[in-house]
Amino acid sequence: MIGFILCSLSLAALVQNPNHFLELLGTPVALGIGLTLMAVSLLLGYLKKIPTVTWHDGFATSCLLVWYAYWTPQFNADAPMFFFFPLYFALLTSIVTLTLINKSQYFDRESIMHLRYLEKNTHFNTGVIVGFVLISLLVTRHYALYPIAMTFFIVRHTMTACLETIDS
Repeated sequence: MIGFILCSLSLAALVQNPNHFLELLGTPVALGIGLTLMAVSLLLGYLKKIPTVTWHDGFATSCLLVWYAYWTPQFNADAPMFFFFPLYFALLTSIVTLTLINKSQYFDRESIMHLRYLEKNTHFNTGVIVGFVLISLLVTRHYALYPIAMTFFIVRHTMTACLETIDS
């Protein structure tokens, strides 16, 4: 999810150094673009037209755009969450990518069996987590709900990407 990491870092940098481009990200047009990209990513992922990693990256990146565009009018544009949440997303995604996804071909047999068991028997399948992320975008009164939902999405993405790497 390199696109998500780069967009998260870019958003954090833009929030710290306000400029004209940041104002464009808070417009209804940006919200519409984000929603469109989100729908396209979900549709292509559902139809299995693009790899899982690609649609996960597209979905997470478009959620970040929708989150900023939808939440900026309801909060101050310089609210700390618009800086710290993208940094958190970038850090978490980078850590799991470097330590788990990129090293998954070296997992031992027992770890792989546990990972497959977790994937098969958890109630947090991708559809449920995507729904949770979408609902969390709408609930602005609980500002910590979106980062929690995205954390679940990143963890689920990590499980899926690890198993795809192991199976290939």
